[in-house]
Amino acid sequence: MFGAIPGLIFGLVVAAIAFGVVEWRWPGRRGQKRLRRGLLTDLGWYAFTPTLGKAFTGIVVAVSVIALARIFGAGITAETLRAQTVRDTAISHQPLALQLIEFLLLADLAGYWQHRAFHRVGRLWRFHAVHHSSTDVDWLSSVRVHPLNDALASTAVATPLLLLGFSPAALAAYLPFLTLYAVMLHANVSWSFGPLRNVISSPAFHRWHHSAEAEALDKNFAGLLPAVDWIFGTLYFPKDKLATVFGVNGEQLPASFLGQLAYPFKRSKPLSEAAS
Repeated sequence: MFGAIPGLIFGLVVAAIAFGVVEWRWPGRRGQKRLRRGLLTDLGWYAFTPTLGKAFTGIVVAVSVIALARIFGAGITAETLRAQTVRDTAISHQPLALQLIEFLLLADLAGYWQHRAFHRVGRLWRFHAVHHSSTDVDWLSSVRVHPLNDALASTAVATPLLLLGFSPAALAAYLPFLTLYAVMLHANVSWSFGPLRNVISSPAFHRWHHSAEAEALDKNFAGLLPAVDWIFGTLYFPKDKLATVFGVNGEQLPASFLGQLAYPFKRSKPLSEAAS
């Protein structure tokens, strides 16, 4: 665990330089400071999420998959997960290209519905609200994820894919890829990917998901494919403006890392009560 610290520091420096350049060159919200609100809090999440957070998520996913596999007789054990064993299933006999397409489509569909559930179910929302509490959204905001949010979301995506017969190795590659892609999606840049704006998720697309503006609330849940939002009526992606106002409406979250970690377990307070 502690051996990961040098890598985390190196990654932070490299990402800060790289994203510092692109956020300066193509800003999504002009005037946003580098030493912004919530920076220290996000540095706390940066130290926690890739280490203790991911370890917790891995345990929850593995236990859930093994338990459900036993119920449904899918033959997935701790040993097969560790060895990333490919089971003999109808899916494993398909061409690899077809498996990849199916995997990406099903993973994004499962990701869409778990994400939407976190917005619509009150108790789940309290965990996900931590991620939406950033009022200055940039690449580092992506690490502000409550461990129970990450564990439940990853389980909701991983379990059906593994039970269907997709390779654990594919999942092991997909989840880190999605995490790294999410870092880019939160960057304070104006990129919409031009002619591909409705084909693949971009920072301009995802930053509307974080917007506190009324017309953008509960929109753009997809991680990779905006078409999923279009199909289910949750797409909001205007061409003539960018998202500039962020945060959580109607509730006040703690500003500190430890406060946000404990927030979902405390009684919710309306803004009027919190301010009194």
